Amino acid sequence: MQIRVRVLLISIALLATAACVHAQAFHQRQPNVYSQTTGHNAATALNQRLANGEVQLEWQPTRGRLRALLKALAVPASSQTLVFSKTSLQRHRVSPKNPRALYFNDDVYIGWIPGAASLEVIVGDAKLGLAFYSLPQNPNEPARLTRDDTCLRCHATSRTFDEPGLLLRSVFPDDDGDPIPSAGETNMDFRSPIAERWGGWLVTGQFEGEHRGNATATREGNGQWRVAPRPAKDLLTFRGDFDPSRYLRKTSDIGALLALEQQATVHNLLVRASHQMRYLLDKDRVMREVLEPERPAQKGQPQELQLSESTIRIAGTLANEITAALLLDGEAPLAPHRAKSDPDFARDYAALWTKQLSDVQLGILELSQRTFTLPLSPMIHSKAFQRLPDQLRQRVLLRMQVAIERGVPPGNIRMDRDTRGILTKHLQATAPEWPKPRIRRHQ
Repeated sequence: MQIRVRVLLISIALLATAACVHAQAFHQRQPNVYSQTTGHNAATALNQRLANGEVQLEWQPTRGRLRALLKALAVPASSQTLVFSKTSLQRHRVSPKNPRALYFNDDVYIGWIPGAASLEVIVGDAKLGLAFYSLPQNPNEPARLTRDDTCLRCHATSRTFDEPGLLLRSVFPDDDGDPIPSAGETNMDFRSPIAERWGGWLVTGQFEGEHRGNATATREGNGQWRVAPRPAKDLLTFRGDFDPSRYLRKTSDIGALLALEQQATVHNLLVRASHQMRYLLDKDRVMREVLEPERPAQKGQPQELQLSESTIRIAGTLANEITAALLLDGEAPLAPHRAKSDPDFARDYAALWTKQLSDVQLGILELSQRTFTLPLSPMIHSKAFQRLPDQLRQRVLLRMQVAIERGVPPGNIRMDRDTRGILTKHLQATAPEWPKPRIRRHQ
């Protein structure tokens, strides 16, 4: 009887694992259980500092607590990008006459709408992946960030593979900023064709070529929807639509948009992979306890020996996917567009990331050919990457080593020897867990 039960359990486990690559909502399953998990992140830490009287969020006319919140969470104002489409929680406040501003650093994302009741905050979290908060703008209400899981109605859907994630949508907006459903839309990432990006967003700075930003959509004689080109050096281009002085900066910078798109793409993948891997590890633990109760995993036993074959296979697939994303596989070329970032944002974004003694670092905006001077996302130095379960993070680093040091990258990535050498030295100096060079044995 026990043998039959064990066989049945093994069969169920194999079927469940086989579906794991396609199954979703791992954040709702054991051991993640998003709704029952307490957050420990930049927002909760700020709440503690507020409660202890260590910091205050000063209220100011027009912008409320925005500037103070940016300072408290170390988010640069130069990261400002503006969205005028109604694609957020407080959509009734957003329009071409009242754009929503977004700000970000390496682990925090903040949304502000002039006149809105609250600031919107998304922060990275070791267990939740991404956690969602609001901060009241009324000076008579206590300055405390409140967790708001209702945000998952939009931020944990098929657009984010049913896991908590960041949403960057390019739509065809009408004159009020409402997306036109029949016109379609694009989820923006670093692979999206430039011509399909930024519908409902404002794009400022040096950039040549067509995109969907800076204007509302019109229908042409053939029935196709189109957004007419509207180049903008800065927000003063739009002063006939709204008052640019309400915003902290005169920019919705092309460099900030491109940096945000690559960061959000990688951040979402790291969150999704973390939830899935934790689920698989817990499943393996349960199966071991059921099938081999007399042989529990030893504390000093290598982690690899505690993984099922299916978990090892899925972990390898995830590691390959993460490696490809970090190496910006499939990034849309920027060469035709002669883009140039606002120098303040370029400086502030680079300052977020680990720097080597030789001044080689990731996150330096280039834009003439691609987003960065080096073809590697700075998110390899992010808190989100460090939050990956050990078994998965180590696999990613090994796969990265094969890609960079041995010149065998995934996908369609091409790197010359000099670039691989620069990246190798940088990662050896700045990534504490970077694998030691493999010694090739000659027969």
